[in-house]
Amino acid sequence: MSGPASSRLLIAGFGRSGQAVARAVLTTDLPGGASGSGSLGFLPSLGQLTITDGADTAALRARLDEFIQSAARLKPELEVQAFLGAEALPEEAGHFELGVISPGLAPHDPLTVSVQRHCDELISELEFAWRLAPAGQKWIAITGSNGKTTTTMLCAHLLREAGRSAASVGNIGEPVTDLLCAEGALPEILVVEASSFQLEYTTSFAPQATALLNVAPDHLDWHGSLENYAAAKQKIFAHQCAGDLALLWDADPFAERTGAVIAQTPVTRATVSLSEYAAPAAYVHAGMLWLHLDPACAPQALCRADELPLSGQHNVVNALFAAALVAHFGVAPEQIAAGLKTFAAPAHRLELIIEVEGVRYFDDSKATNPDSVRAALTAFGPGEVHLLVGGQGKGTSYDELARVALPYVRKVYTFGAEGPALEEDFLRIQAQLGTTTPIAGCTDLEEAVCCAATIARPGEVVLLSPACASFDEFYSYAQRGDAFRAHVSIWAQTVDEYPAPCPTRPLSPPGHAKDRAPNARRRLRWWR
Repeated sequence: MSGPASSRLLIAGFGRSGQAVARAVLTTDLPGGASGSGSLGFLPSLGQLTITDGADTAALRARLDEFIQSAARLKPELEVQAFLGAEALPEEAGHFELGVISPGLAPHDPLTVSVQRHCDELISELEFAWRLAPAGQKWIAITGSNGKTTTTMLCAHLLREAGRSAASVGNIGEPVTDLLCAEGALPEILVVEASSFQLEYTTSFAPQATALLNVAPDHLDWHGSLENYAAAKQKIFAHQCAGDLALLWDADPFAERTGAVIAQTPVTRATVSLSEYAAPAAYVHAGMLWLHLDPACAPQALCRADELPLSGQHNVVNALFAAALVAHFGVAPEQIAAGLKTFAAPAHRLELIIEVEGVRYFDDSKATNPDSVRAALTAFGPGEVHLLVGGQGKGTSYDELARVALPYVRKVYTFGAEGPALEEDFLRIQAQLGTTTPIAGCTDLEEAVCCAATIARPGEVVLLSPACASFDEFYSYAQRGDAFRAHVSIWAQTVDEYPAPCPTRPLSPPGHAKDRAPNARRRLRWWR
């Protein structure tokens, strides 16, 4: 750094993470000591802050104006400039010692490329928070294509149930920087859900316990290739120290390459497995979850897999990861076992919505890639699932999903913008396999729910596990899950009143989110 008077910071992207960094700039009581490089010591006397964003909306300008007013009141010596609607950062913006980039800006984005030219160093908000945190702060970090949120929440739950102070932050919701700058004492342990976007721009992030749950094709439009995507996730281990814990799953397709990355560090590597595994490991044997992290000690039994309140083999794996992560901080096996049995699954992740006349309806809207759908199917028996897939495509192949699903499910219902592509892929694999599983092409989620609900019989399951993003019809996977719940609720209210097939009936209450979505229809077309 060239000194407080000339210190200049750039925030690229003024969304949730960018705003968190901006608020930190105005915080007078910053956390003491830096656990990373210490390069944020200039923040209290920062001379200039520049904010840029590719968007230029009324809402964005309102947030920016509010920040500028706060800066003028709290830190009048700080010069703030902004470039909105920028395809590239203009040359007059100058040069910056540090830039913090939003996860929404991909490496190949023209704005990202120009920002890199203007900055000595470009980091994510997660790296920014790491450097800002007190030196003694304890961290758990979790990444993976699927299961991050469940495992993060489960870790925090296990710690709190054991009487420890913990908070789940990061990609799960609250930016870590906001928590660090909040009033009051910090939690003893921060449990961070880390996305590949955040990890891509880390340079010193080194939690005491980390986990890479799995790597499956996802966000390839952002990273450019599956290999780049995996490399970004593997950066979670890159800077760990001796005595730290690094966890990976033995059945992950990238396990060997991830193991090679871990081997370049001085950490303790432990393996999670659904079968007995040599220590250090967390594994399943004879239906029981076991921890064997210290090879010098005997394995420690936790609980039976069927005692978990979570469905599916993938959630057994998530539970093993969480157990090993918190055990690294001294949580006893009996405390872990008790916590595992009392955990409530997060919303939209294989969540049981209701049972109507013997048919169970599950919301797995968070399953936005094919691998997560394959994992969800393990929670149910062959021939009992009516599978709803569709939404906005992410450039991934559905061949493997079709190979697994078609011999296993009762019927497939495709919907949304990606519906025709899904139907085409499933029919092609159907011809190769020689199966006769029915495949129904539906216009949207509303129609898919109605078709499945009409056909499903007692003992069967209607599962929304879409394998796609939600942005064709909804604004988030959560809104899609809520719409699924609303459609099912209407079916539950009318199934006794009208024998199938049902007549046309009103869909949503006034102001329902789907009524505002681009492809919304005002009335429910019951499938015949």
